[in-house]
Amino acid sequence: MDEGLGEEAAGNDAVASGLADELSRRLTNSDPVPPPPLTETCDPSKPAPRILCEERHDGTADDADLRALDHGLASKWRQKEKLKTTSVVLVLCLNIGVDPPDVIKISPCARLECWVDPMSAQPAKAMEHIGKNLQAQYERWQPRARIKMHLDPTVEDVKKLVGMSRRNAKNERVLFHYNGHGVPRPTANGEIWVFNSRYTQYIPLSIYELQSWLGTPCIYVLDCSAAGLIVNALRQLMEQRSNDALRGMGGIYPGMPPGGAGGGAPDHLREVIVLGACGAGEQLPQNPDLPADVFTACLTTPIKVALRWFCSRSLMRHDGLTKDLIDRIPGKQTERKTPLGELNWIFTAITDTIAWNVLPRPLFQKLFRSDLLVASLFRNFLLAERVMTAAGCTPVSYPRLPPTHQHPMWQAWDLAAEMCLMQLPTLSSDEQAEFTPSTFFSEQLTAFELWLAHGSRDKKPPEQLPIVLQVLLSQVHRLRALVLLGRFLDMGPWAVELALSVGIFPYVLKLLQTTSSDLRSTLVFIWAKVLALDRSCQADLVKDSGHLYFIRYLDSVDGHIDLYSRAQAAFVLSVICDGHPKGQALCAGSQLLAVLLRWLRSLAPVSITYGPPGHPLLLRWLFLCIGKLCEDIPEFSLHAIREGAADILVQLLTSPLPEIRAASIFGLACLIHSCPDPADPAHHGAAAGGAGGAGPVPDHPGLTLTPSEDRLPAERLIAGAVTQVVYDPAVLVRTELAVLFARFVRGHGPAVREAMALQQRRLEEAVAQARAASMDDGSGRPRSSPGQPGDAGWSGGHQGGAAGVQRVPSAPPGAAAGGAGADAGAAPAGGAAGGSQQAVLYGRIAEAITALALDPAPKVARLGRDVLRIAQFELSFAAAPGAGAYAANGSLSPRRGDAAGSFAAKLKPRSWRSSFTIAGLPNLSRISADPHDPHNTASASSSYNPSTSVPGAGAVGPGGGGASSGPAVAMMRRMTPGAAGSGGAAASAATSTSASPPSPGRDVPLAYSRHPYTLRTVPDAGAGAAASPLGGLSDYEGQGHPGGGAGGHHYMDARAHGGGGLAGAMLGAGGAQGQDPGVPHVPIPKSQIYALSCEYFRRPMLEPQSSAWRESDGAKLCPWTAPVDPERKARRRAMMEGAAGLSRGMRTPKLRDQLHSIESGPEPVCALAFHPYHQVLVSADARGTLKAHTYPDTKLLNAFHVTNGAPLSESRGQPPSRVGFLRHINEADGPLLLAGSADGAVRVWRSYLNSGEQRMATALQAVPIHLLPTPSFPAVYAWSACASHLYSAGGKQPDYVYVWDLLREHCHSVLPLTPGGTGAAATPGGVVPPGVAWPAAGGGTAPATVGVEQLLHSVLDPNLLVPVCTDGTLRVFDLRASAAPRMVLQPLGRAPLVGSVLEPGGKPGLVVVASEKGEMRWIDLRGGSGGPGGGAAAAAGGAEDGGAAGGAGTGTGGVDVAATVRAVQAHTKGGVCALAGHPVAPLLATGTSSQVVKIWTDEGDVVGTLRPGSSSALLTPHKVGPITCMAFHPFQPTLAAAGMDHCTVYELYDPAGHMATSRS
Repeated sequence: MDEGLGEEAAGNDAVASGLADELSRRLTNSDPVPPPPLTETCDPSKPAPRILCEERHDGTADDADLRALDHGLASKWRQKEKLKTTSVVLVLCLNIGVDPPDVIKISPCARLECWVDPMSAQPAKAMEHIGKNLQAQYERWQPRARIKMHLDPTVEDVKKLVGMSRRNAKNERVLFHYNGHGVPRPTANGEIWVFNSRYTQYIPLSIYELQSWLGTPCIYVLDCSAAGLIVNALRQLMEQRSNDALRGMGGIYPGMPPGGAGGGAPDHLREVIVLGACGAGEQLPQNPDLPADVFTACLTTPIKVALRWFCSRSLMRHDGLTKDLIDRIPGKQTERKTPLGELNWIFTAITDTIAWNVLPRPLFQKLFRSDLLVASLFRNFLLAERVMTAAGCTPVSYPRLPPTHQHPMWQAWDLAAEMCLMQLPTLSSDEQAEFTPSTFFSEQLTAFELWLAHGSRDKKPPEQLPIVLQVLLSQVHRLRALVLLGRFLDMGPWAVELALSVGIFPYVLKLLQTTSSDLRSTLVFIWAKVLALDRSCQADLVKDSGHLYFIRYLDSVDGHIDLYSRAQAAFVLSVICDGHPKGQALCAGSQLLAVLLRWLRSLAPVSITYGPPGHPLLLRWLFLCIGKLCEDIPEFSLHAIREGAADILVQLLTSPLPEIRAASIFGLACLIHSCPDPADPAHHGAAAGGAGGAGPVPDHPGLTLTPSEDRLPAERLIAGAVTQVVYDPAVLVRTELAVLFARFVRGHGPAVREAMALQQRRLEEAVAQARAASMDDGSGRPRSSPGQPGDAGWSGGHQGGAAGVQRVPSAPPGAAAGGAGADAGAAPAGGAAGGSQQAVLYGRIAEAITALALDPAPKVARLGRDVLRIAQFELSFAAAPGAGAYAANGSLSPRRGDAAGSFAAKLKPRSWRSSFTIAGLPNLSRISADPHDPHNTASASSSYNPSTSVPGAGAVGPGGGGASSGPAVAMMRRMTPGAAGSGGAAASAATSTSASPPSPGRDVPLAYSRHPYTLRTVPDAGAGAAASPLGGLSDYEGQGHPGGGAGGHHYMDARAHGGGGLAGAMLGAGGAQGQDPGVPHVPIPKSQIYALSCEYFRRPMLEPQSSAWRESDGAKLCPWTAPVDPERKARRRAMMEGAAGLSRGMRTPKLRDQLHSIESGPEPVCALAFHPYHQVLVSADARGTLKAHTYPDTKLLNAFHVTNGAPLSESRGQPPSRVGFLRHINEADGPLLLAGSADGAVRVWRSYLNSGEQRMATALQAVPIHLLPTPSFPAVYAWSACASHLYSAGGKQPDYVYVWDLLREHCHSVLPLTPGGTGAAATPGGVVPPGVAWPAAGGGTAPATVGVEQLLHSVLDPNLLVPVCTDGTLRVFDLRASAAPRMVLQPLGRAPLVGSVLEPGGKPGLVVVASEKGEMRWIDLRGGSGGPGGGAAAAAGGAEDGGAAGGAGTGTGGVDVAATVRAVQAHTKGGVCALAGHPVAPLLATGTSSQVVKIWTDEGDVVGTLRPGSSSALLTPHKVGPITCMAFHPFQPTLAAAGMDHCTVYELYDPAGHMATSRS
């Protein structure tokens, strides 16, 4: 026996090690291990990585999205009300010595009653002996039950006995056992027989009368002939009363609870259970091998009956196996290591398995899992059916059970019984003999393991699951059973629900009391799966102190516990605390916070970018667990802040993983108490840091809120520390930021409302000034200075009194400039010197909230507007004069009714984009960036850096003020934008793919910011709803558009297509949302990172289920996460490579005769992009409408607005957002469309070719912008496919280039255009090298007047970036050392550049530039004089000479010498406004405002010239209008040029090589 146990122990060790390995090898679907860092060189020949294909990349999904798919399974397994059988009534009518008149006994016949021969003693003594035996048999199944017995009773005896038992049981179950072997069989009317007082007559007792005494719930055990008659009578009674109860008549029946109307009474009526020995027309068996009360014996002594019955039918009866030997089987039924105990254990497992496999789940739960005595009786009832069916009787029951006597599991019982009985002779004769345990459980586990290898949700559930449950009781097989159970639970929520329904919960709860170390990892895994399905188990864990097990496990120093398993423990603890104050209190009292902080301090240093497997998952759940521990309990939050939790969480905002950053924001949000100040809402104690009055917490009646001197300053520091997160590139992070601000606004309402009111006044002043300026001049000519009025300004505000906004007089420009803007982090009126630091901080927070409400992602914008409504404000978009004739971001929007000559007159060289300015607005660019620091100095050390946020953002953290337990949170100062004066260099529009749109005018900066808007207070609940039925619907949306008004903006509803864009999601902002403090508040948005993280544990985590789930259910849930078919991907790549090869081999390109002219609509096209392998041209117009046309047949495939996906019919109601950059990413994996707007908003769309199926994958703000409508530079972009980097420049910090890593979704680096600025590249992990100072505001440098017109990125050398600046310079950056430009070239002197092409035709180091006057030059970057430090020296010299570059000189002595290879006068009449180059083919193209298109070779030879109306060599007359943008196909020799209302596609071929353009 010892050897067997040793082998078993060795096997357990092997299983334990295998389990550890298996649990370690999990695929993290929602928690991806970050990809390896990029090396210094990126190989362009390798396929680009697939990006933006994770589940979180869905910017248009609603909050209650598809992840709630299987949540309905939760809690179905748990019984609503468990009953106990507390009283037992035993009624025995034996009348020993007198046989009933309707029974004819055979000889020999069955005589034993409760294993006692009635004829062995005097009838009275025998009767007493039988009664005591029956009572003892029931006591073994329910020791605590009160058992009352009466032998040969009368009707009155039964009534008294039953009434007493019902009173004792109260609402619990009563068992009524009736033995009628000494009386006649029941009558057809439902009557049983008892005796009169003299025992001379049989007296009938109606079952209806008995039921009225017994009441419910109850259970009948009827051991008599024709018991089926009583079962039928009771069934009819129950059905009749159920029907009457449904009709409201349930109370008229005695014994039934009153008030039966509705669905309550039938539940009680169903609590009547009946077990009968035989059918209505059957008699009890008289087989002498069976006892006379064989039914009772099966129910109360099943093992004895089963072994005797098996022996009587087995050949073993001839081998000396007698009944006496069976009765002397050694052991106890409660000791599983003994023969009798093991047989009882196996019998329980088999009967449970039979019942679970044949019964419906609800019935199994009711009969086998709610009451221990009922469960035992029904297990034994299955044996009675088997035994008595063989004797010619059929036991009956209510509820009726299906036949089970032929179930295959009975054969397993026979085998186990035979193996045990074979050892009995030896065990009885030899006391030293050892019992050999059965192999039953081991074999059943093997069968279960085989099912796991081949089973699935679509197949029949494993029949061995109840046996696995029983095996958990065995120390020998427990580990193996737990491992297999864990694998089963990992198959999905359906598997967890099955395991819970079979009854696993109390077993795994009990196992938490064990100290075995080999079970810990598996138990934690199982509990993670259980709690992921049903959070209600938290109460059971807390009740049994189960939280201590997981805290000790998380805090264990055992090196064999991997990080994944610790993350599971953290998840379990977070669920225990989730919305459960008692769980939070117990975990806090058990030092959970200290354990979490110890782990965070070891994992959280920013220097650890890519940790071991499981590091990101554990780090995330540590954050989430801290948040749930402190959520809505201010005492815990304050304690956590004092212990340094907030400092660690802020530090991790620099993580390269979006999930970590989002979890960090979640933890910080939970440290902010969300209950409103119980003091008067008009009281500004929160702003002053004072304590409000104490009051009850609405959600937690046991807690009171007392704002403390410590908590409020700490919360202000937290909110200030995260303000720059509004520029985080991940939508998930910004949604969590909105939740944080919602909690902050709820707890700091008065101070935030005061800051919002100040911002509202500034916006109104700006609107009033712009309106006044537009009224002063109606000439329609743009002004040369933003300080002078012009008609191109915009007017805002609401007409009438519907908005409820009080107008204020326009402040002078100096006051507005000194007051604030988005740049200023403004102090209150009266100046920063007189205002408090707290007011300044609240002002920054108000700006950050407004930025979220204007977020490019509809999901974030919707949440941001919810935060505004909590603060009792809402956005209102202003209308542009002339019925929206001009776009808010600087593009002219002509109508078809305008005369062509008038439009052409406005399209003078370089002037088409400068036709609109915001006139009359003060110059806000010189405002101090930080009121705390008038000298604009900044420290190099920061707890938050631009690896995830943008320096120069519109809102920053505090510079000081407030108490904190840890180090002060010092956020980066913003950069001061340069003064936008007349005569300075102006901004340029963004470029399209391989294209160079025309240059803007050099006289005035453009207004590339959000559409003009104001803030307005939410009206009161009554007046507001009546005055403004659409609430936040803007004036812009309601004026001058056919789709405006209440009935036109169907797409503006936040529920449609994931919400609106800039003006979307505003329909729900009024009416019901317009509330005073007495109206129920707007609910705080729910966190998405917590729900998304919990989903990870609901899904398969082990292989191979994990891969199978991602390919099946995961692909259905989020189709964009499905892996791409390798064959399809290979075909796409072959198509692209084949087209590129044909283009690369062109020598003498020629134009085809056929042109493809596409009607682009009334708005001028700003950007073009060809689909990589379909003949589809995507265009974007000045209003932001994206259109996809096929260019052979000019069919419109899809059209929608870039901001929110609104279809073309509703896009007119959207605020304009001019798109200047289009690029396809993930070309071989199914292209995504990246659209960059002039206001710095970048949006990525998928499924954009299918009408109505477009979905936003993600959106980000690529450059910081002015929140106030302020003149600024338009954003320009470039894309690096191999590195997945997006380069952007413009906005209010035009002298910096931002590098965004879209693979990891963080800001990779910031590049300064001038050496006077400070900047450095971050490492790929997002960590700033020590000692690197990021750009600070001002810093004593000259005002920045240099913007970027175009960004050129090399395809051949991914480390080469060339910004083309507004001063005509090319600044060459080596991205490996990007602290300053390596070379500054000015190829055309002071002449501005209208277009530039890097590496035309794939020639390395070559740049082609063009001027407005028509000159084209070929520059070889390898021949310039730049080198290490060359750019810096040149820039320094230029600054001394006072050059216009503001840091790079304008003369030959201030810049590097450009190596000009070739110069060509492309257009003698000038007017060049576009230059494009093919990335592979030797082709260039130029376009002019006079509608001339020329196609060139890369050597400067003309391929073809197309003029207006020219058709000599063309089948279709050429008409395109003044060229606005041009683009080449990335692979095929095809060119697209866009004009006023047409896009023309030109195809080229090489006749010398007989090569034609591929038409794939």
